[in-house]
Amino acid sequence: MTRRRSTGLLRAARRPPQWWGVAAVVACLLAVTAVLAVLTGLRPGAVSPAALASYAWLTVTFAVAEIFVLHIQVKREAQTLALSEIPLVFGLVFAGAGTLVAGLLTGGALAYVLHRRQRGLKLAYNLTLKTTDAVLAVALYQLVRGDAPAFGWRWMVATYVAIGAAALLDAVATQLVIGLHERSLSLRNIVSEIAIYPTLALGVGTVAMVGTYAYDASALSLLPACGAGAFLVIGYRTYSRLSDRHLSLERLYRFSQAVTSTPEVNETLGSVLAQAKELLRSEHAEITFFGTNDSVVRVALSPSGRLLRENLVVAAGDPTIPGPEDEITPLLMPRGTRDPKARAHLAARRSREAIVVPLRGDAGVIGTLAVADRLGDVRTFDVSDMRLLETVANHAGIALQNSRLIDQLRHESLHDALTGLPNRVLLQRRIADELDRVRQGVSRGCAVMIMDLDGFKDVNDTLGHQHGDDLLKVVAARTSQAAGATTTVARLGGDEFALLLPDCADGTTARAVALHVLGALQHPTDLEGIPVQVGASLGVSLAPSQARDASGLLKRADVAMYAAKSAGGGVRVYDADLDTSSPARLALVMDLRTALEQGGITVHVQPKADLATGAVNAVEVLARWDHPLHGVLGPDEFIPLAERAGLMRQLTGQVLDRALRSCRSWHDDGLAIGVAVNLSARSLTDVDLCDEVAAMLARHAVAPHLLTLEITESTVMSDPEAAIESLQRLRALGVRLAIDDFGIGYSSLSNLRRLPVQELKIDKSFVREMSPGGDDLMIVRSIVDLGRNLALDVVAEGVETHQAWRELTEMGCHFAQGYLVARPMPPGQFGTWLQGWHAHRRDSLSHLVAAAT
Repeated sequence: MTRRRSTGLLRAARRPPQWWGVAAVVACLLAVTAVLAVLTGLRPGAVSPAALASYAWLTVTFAVAEIFVLHIQVKREAQTLALSEIPLVFGLVFAGAGTLVAGLLTGGALAYVLHRRQRGLKLAYNLTLKTTDAVLAVALYQLVRGDAPAFGWRWMVATYVAIGAAALLDAVATQLVIGLHERSLSLRNIVSEIAIYPTLALGVGTVAMVGTYAYDASALSLLPACGAGAFLVIGYRTYSRLSDRHLSLERLYRFSQAVTSTPEVNETLGSVLAQAKELLRSEHAEITFFGTNDSVVRVALSPSGRLLRENLVVAAGDPTIPGPEDEITPLLMPRGTRDPKARAHLAARRSREAIVVPLRGDAGVIGTLAVADRLGDVRTFDVSDMRLLETVANHAGIALQNSRLIDQLRHESLHDALTGLPNRVLLQRRIADELDRVRQGVSRGCAVMIMDLDGFKDVNDTLGHQHGDDLLKVVAARTSQAAGATTTVARLGGDEFALLLPDCADGTTARAVALHVLGALQHPTDLEGIPVQVGASLGVSLAPSQARDASGLLKRADVAMYAAKSAGGGVRVYDADLDTSSPARLALVMDLRTALEQGGITVHVQPKADLATGAVNAVEVLARWDHPLHGVLGPDEFIPLAERAGLMRQLTGQVLDRALRSCRSWHDDGLAIGVAVNLSARSLTDVDLCDEVAAMLARHAVAPHLLTLEITESTVMSDPEAAIESLQRLRALGVRLAIDDFGIGYSSLSNLRRLPVQELKIDKSFVREMSPGGDDLMIVRSIVDLGRNLALDVVAEGVETHQAWRELTEMGCHFAQGYLVARPMPPGQFGTWLQGWHAHRRDSLSHLVAAAT
C-alpha cells in the first residue's frame, strides 16, 4: 500500500496568518522610534566604567524580568505580566538615555532568543516594540520632568507618564498584531487591554519608584527590597499553580459531565476536543482513530467549532502512530525538544510543541488524543500537562468506547452522508481488493464506470438544492437496484457516481449493465408534484486490459464518460484514441489548436439531389484537416478530439464561416445553392450560438433559409427540453433545421413532433444495406413514411447505386446524398461540377426518374 506523510488537521484548522500585517506594524514602530530618537536627540553616550556598569546591570535585570514573569490566564488568553518596569524606572533615574535603550534591547534579546526561543518576525516585533517603549518612555520622561530634580513631584509625574504611555503602546500594538495575525481584530479586546495592562504596569512602576528612592538613600536598602520582591513572586507563582490546579479539576469535572451526557458522536467528539483545548490552554486539539490496513481517521476542531475529518495513510516513522507490535505511550514534545523524531513530527505539523496520549477503549488502544501549541510563548507543555491530558483521554475513552460510536465514525468516514453509498475512499479500497483477486486468478477481471448526470444543474438552479438532494437519493437507489447486489455503487461527489463490477471479463457485460442503469433512470421522478427526468453519461474502463490499478481505471472511465457526454449521452467504453492525456493525443491536440489558429481547417462540400428531378439546390459542408504527418483527416477523426479539448466553438465557427462565404460566392455567380453545417452536442448548448449564427449571416449577406443546421438524433434526445429551446431560437432566425443520422439513436415521437425541424436525414448504414424484404429496407420505408406524415423533407444518405435511387424514389423520399451523386469536393470545384451534372449526370439518370414516376 502506498504510504504518504500527512500534515494532519491541526494545520487545516488554522487560519492563514496575516504576516504582512505584523510586518506593517513592525515598520510603523521603527518609524516612530526613529522620529522620537531625532526629536529627543537620542544617541550613544560616552563609554565609561559607570556607563558599562549601568548597561550590564540593565541588561541582566531586564532579562531576568522577562524570564521570570507572572502568568495570568483569562479564558483562552494567556496574559503575562513582566516586571520590566523596575529596570526601566531605575534606568530613567540612574542611567543615560542611550545606555537605557541599549540595556533593555540587549536584555530583551537574551530572554526572547535563549529562553523563549523566538525567531523571525515574532522576535523582530518584540525587540522593536521594547525599543519603541524605551525611547517613548525616555522622551516623555525628559519632556515632563525637564530640569526638575529627581524624587520631586514633577519626577513622580514624569515617571508615571513614561510608564503609562509605554504600557499603553505595548497593549495597543500587541492586540493589533494578534488581531492581524489571527484575522480577528477586535476593538473590544484593545479597549480591555488598555484598561488592564497599563494599570498593572503603573502598580509595578510604583514599587520601582519606591525602590529607586530607597536606593538613592542607601544602596544596601536594595537587598531587603529584592528579597521581599522574590518572596512575593514565588508566593504568587505558587498560588497561581494551586489556582490553576483547582480550576483544572473544576473544568475536568465539567468535561466529564459533558462527554458522558450525550450519545451523539459528533457532540461527544466536539466536546472532547473543545474541553481538551481549554484545559491544556492550547490552540489545537485532535483525535486520531486507528483503522485497518495502515489507515487512520483524524478528527480536529476548526476555529468556528466545526469538526474536520480526514482519512489518512500512516506515514512511515510517525512517532504518534504505533506499529503492529508497538505499545503506544504518552509523548511529551515541548518547545525546543532535542528528540529528532519529535522535532520531525513538529516540523511536519508546523507546531511549536505538542502532547500525544493514548485513547483507550474496551479492546485496548483505539487511537490518540493530541494537543498542540500552548497559548502564549512564555511557557511550554510539561509533565503535569501530560498527566492532565491523560486524565482527559481516560474520560474521553469511556465516552467513546461504545462500539456503536466507533462504528458510526468509521462508517461516516467511508460513506456519503447524503445517499449512504460508499465514497471514493471505500470505492478505491474495493477496486484494489478486486484487482488483488484478479492477480491471484480468482477473478477474470473487473469493470469500473463513471456516471455523470445530464441536466442535474438545471434541477438545482430551478427547484433548489433540497430538491436536487432528493433527486440524488432517488438516482442512488435506482442505480443500486439496477446494477445488482454484487456491484458496488459509490458517490464521488456532486452528481457524479461510480460503479464497480466484479468478475467482469469484457465490455459487453459492462455495457449491458450500464444500459440497464440508464433505463432505470429514464422514468420521471416526482419532486413535490413536478415530474423531473434526467439522463446520464456513462464511461467504462476494464481491468486488467486497460489498467491494473484503481487510479488508472477511474481515470480511463472518466475519459470515456466525457466522450459519452460529448456525443449527447449514453455509454462509451474507453479507447486509447479518446485519451487526450496520452503524449500522442496531447501532441495531436496541440496540432489541432495550431491548425485552428492558422486556418488549417478546410471544408469540402457534398451535393444533395432531388430524387424526382435530379436538381441540386444544396450541399452539405464537411470539415477536413490536412495534417502534416497523418494526412487528410475527416471530421469523425478530429471532432471528438476538439470536443475533449474545448475547441468545438472555434471549430464550428470556422466551418460555418467558410460555408457561408462559399454560399455568398455561388450566389454572386447566379447559383442559389444552400449549405448545411453539422452542429455537435457542445455547440447546441452554447448560449451564444444563435447570436453568432445571426452575425455570420449578416456579415456574408446570406439569406437565412439558405442555411441548414444539422443535429444528430442522440444530441437532441439527450436533453429534449434544452434542445427544443435552442432550436426554436435558431428557427426564429429563419434558418432550416435537420436531424442527421436519423434511426440510429433513441427518440420519442412526442419529442420529435415538438422539434422545429424541416428535414430528416436517414443514416447511410440503413440505405447502403437495403435489399428486397430486408430489415433495413423496412426501416428506411418507415422513416420516409414518418417524415412525410410529419410534413418533413427526407434525405437519404449513402446513396451509391441506381437501384437505391429507384427504391427511394418509389418510397417517396425527397433527396439523395451519396457517391452516386458526387463525392465530397473543395468548394472551388463545385461550380464546374454542377455544370457537368446538369449536362451529363442528370441526363444519365433521367430514365431512372422516369421509371420511378
